Amino acid sequence: MTYQHTATDHFSAKMPGAGLSTAPAPFLSAGRALRVTGAFFSSLMGALMRASTSAARVDQCEALRAKSDAELAKMGIKRDEIAHYVFKDLMYL
Repeated sequence: MTYQHTATDHFSAKMPGAGLSTAPAPFLSAGRALRVTGAFFSSLMGALMRASTSAARVDQCEALRAKSDAELAKMGIKRDEIAHYVFKDLMYL
């Protein structure tokens, strides 16, 4: 007795219908992947910009601390007000 295979025996998988997916994680569609990736890089750029801004402010504080009291007085700054002068747009003291 011989058994003859037909094409449908070998390839019984069906194509998914419109709007359906055979992916193991259908929640990762192309649009969602692009949104998630875009949000990641956007937050990364925001963090880098904040880090560079704060580094520039720290450099400004160090430059002002290196000045003499006479130089600071010419600028209208007291030594104990350097941090307030540099960060005055970020905090109210």
